[in-house]
Amino acid sequence: MQASIQTLFTWSQDRILAGGAKKVVLLVEWTGVAQGEDFRKRSRKVVARDIELRVWLESHVKITGCYGCSAEEGEGRSLLLKLGKIHSGQRRYIALEFMMKGMPAGIHEALWLQWQFKQPSVERIRELPLKKLGIEYSHHTDLLGSRCCFHVEKHLELLHTAALLAEAGEARIRNKPDVPSDKLRRQADQLLLMAARSGDMQLLKEAETLYKKLEVENLPWSRTGMR
Repeated sequence: MQASIQTLFTWSQDRILAGGAKKVVLLVEWTGVAQGEDFRKRSRKVVARDIELRVWLESHVKITGCYGCSAEEGEGRSLLLKLGKIHSGQRRYIALEFMMKGMPAGIHEALWLQWQFKQPSVERIRELPLKKLGIEYSHHTDLLGSRCCFHVEKHLELLHTAALLAEAGEARIRNKPDVPSDKLRRQADQLLLMAARSGDMQLLKEAETLYKKLEVENLPWSRTGMR
């Protein structure tokens, strides 16, 4: 039986200095897959639920950040990420940030990962094969000027945006709307700058959405209710 999610892992950089790295990001993405039904039914169907990703860390790896979800510490050097459900055709992302201690030059194992979820059609827990991720340590000085993978950088900023919007919503509930507004404006500027450099239309649309949101929320209450 084919799995109802397809997964992909992308490091922010292919190699790091042998002396170690303070910030290495792993982008995790998964897509919902369904077969045997017409498109309209597939597009609405929950294809996996109770999705969990278990992550085991090697001794030279330490997690320093988690974006798009929360992580629970498990036994040993493990983390449990509870990721909810996914619909057919939907694609979701999270990012994990690590600090890596220095190691001899060469490819070293860093993480072991395993997905677990329920497929509604059979209602039993399914596990995908255990996956090993390594990373290369190198003495090459050209790594000092290397840039983050754009795909990872882009989705990390989009995850930051979603977190700031959630923070803004909580601030409004506490009647402190001005607390996150500066953060949202800086984030909109960052997205616009990345869009200008890359030509990425999704980043541009996200920046425009943030600017419009800030503009609307700064209008007097008497005008926000007008049509």
